[in-house]
Amino acid sequence: MAAAIGLRRRVIPAYLQRATQIELSNLPRTATPADVRRLILRGQVQGVEDASIEYRRLEPTGRAYLKLTQPEFLLPNLDALEKVTVSGVQPVAEPSARPAMSDQMNGNGLGSELASDGKCVVIWGLPKAVLPVVVDQTILRGFSVPPGEDYIFKIPDTLGPKAFTFTSRFLVRLASVSEAHRLVRTIHMTNHRPERNGARYPLRARVIY
Repeated sequence: MAAAIGLRRRVIPAYLQRATQIELSNLPRTATPADVRRLILRGQVQGVEDASIEYRRLEPTGRAYLKLTQPEFLLPNLDALEKVTVSGVQPVAEPSARPAMSDQMNGNGLGSELASDGKCVVIWGLPKAVLPVVVDQTILRGFSVPPGEDYIFKIPDTLGPKAFTFTSRFLVRLASVSEAHRLVRTIHMTNHRPERNGARYPLRARVIY
C-alpha cells in the first residue's frame, strides 16, 4: 500500500509528498496576486518563489498556485495556510503537481503563463462583429500601448456549436500597469458607443494579473 502523510484531516498521496506547488482554492474571484501575497505574509509562509492566479477564458477560477523553492516547505506551509483568510474567506490549501501549461489564444492558464504582468485587460460586452481596429480607434484612443508589437487580441468563442452570443471579448495590452488600471477605471460599467447603440452593449473590464 502506498505511503501517505497525514496532516490533521489531510492525507497526502506519496507522489505529492515532495511537491513544490500548493494549490489554493476557494479564493474570492476578486482576489489579486497582491491579496495572495498578503496572505503569504500573514501566514508566515516560507520559500514561495511565485504566486499566480489561474484563469479560464480570462475569468478567475477562484484558484491560485504557489511555487515553492524546495519541497521541505510543503508541510509547514500547508499548516500555516489553514490559519489565514482572504477577504474573510478560508482558502483550501493542497499540494499540487499541476504541469506548466498555457492556452493563450483562449485565455486559459496562470497569469504568469499568460504573460500579462498586470498590463493586460480583458474587455467583454462588445458587439459580436466588432473588429480590432474599432477597439483601437474607440476604446484605446488616448491610452499608451506597447510600440512595435501586437496589442489587441479577439478571444475566440468557445461556448460550443449550439450556443450563441451577441457579444465578443477582447484582450488588450497596455504600455504599463498604471495604464491598464486607468483603462479599467475609464470603461468598466459604461456603454459601448451609446450615441449609436444606447444601452445595448454595457462593457465590463478587468486587469489580468
